[in-house]
Amino acid sequence: MNTIPLTSIIASLFTLFYLFLSMRIGYLRGSPVMKLIFNMDKKVPENKLERNVRAHGNFSEYVPLFLILLFITEYFKIITFNYLIILSFIFLYGRIAHAICFAFFDYNPFLRISGMLCTYLILGILSINLLITSINI
Repeated sequence: MNTIPLTSIIASLFTLFYLFLSMRIGYLRGSPVMKLIFNMDKKVPENKLERNVRAHGNFSEYVPLFLILLFITEYFKIITFNYLIILSFIFLYGRIAHAICFAFFDYNPFLRISGMLCTYLILGILSINLLITSINI
């Protein structure tokens, strides 16, 4: 029996999206592996590559921290399961919106700002709940 089904599902979804971002970086860099899969004739502008690298890096900075907080919160049942689902999907939106903003748009303030606000909000909520629970023990 899986005692952390939400963490397992969310971690899997994030991993699949991370693989997508990683493959996109390989494609934009002209990786020999990607050349076998895709037809790559043109050179990618440096700015586009930098933005995609930043999207990939930013994703890999915030998601592990969220997954640790989610795991602890779910395992010890600090927050109800339904509330955790809502928080997880808000965070998921935030990370995907921010990554899409950097990877596919030159400028999209709505995706960037909403993505980071959702990220900060959920990390804050989980952190404060864990802190309050730890102090009350």
